[in-house]
Amino acid sequence: MKQLYLTSAILLTLGGAAIAQTATPETPPPADAAAATPEGAAQTGLLRASAFEGADIYTVDVTGNTNWDDGVAYTDINADWDKIGEVEDLVLDQSGEIVGAIAEVGGFLGIGEKEVVLQPEEMAFVVTPDRIAIVSGLSKEALESREEAAEDAYGDD
Repeated sequence: MKQLYLTSAILLTLGGAAIAQTATPETPPPADAAAATPEGAAQTGLLRASAFEGADIYTVDVTGNTNWDDGVAYTDINADWDKIGEVEDLVLDQSGEIVGAIAEVGGFLGIGEKEVVLQPEEMAFVVTPDRIAIVSGLSKEALESREEAAEDAYGDD
């Protein structure tokens, strides 16, 4: 009987250890590991929203016939893409999800620019070792024809 208890105890201990090893989820990096630079993001997998301020926005629709697929993961900035604006800010909801990007479009040398909203399904983030950008299937004309973002809706500083 003693041997039955001992065998059962050993099996339970070893079985519990095996379960504990396989059930432990990988711990995500802490939020303070978020990087403000592309090279830092490559190391941590996290990027601060402030790193997107001033980032270029490109269109993949250089011919007017491109079908946008918001499921594509872009890993490089294509030299054929046209720059159509810059990121002014990212808009988050109360749960921290990105619900849009404020884009500065149009104008010349900072005169005549307007801020419009890009929806999440209209853009993809591109982080390379040396640059951060947003790519969209929208053309420059499509963005410029949008209604200007209401400044008070997003708390312009």
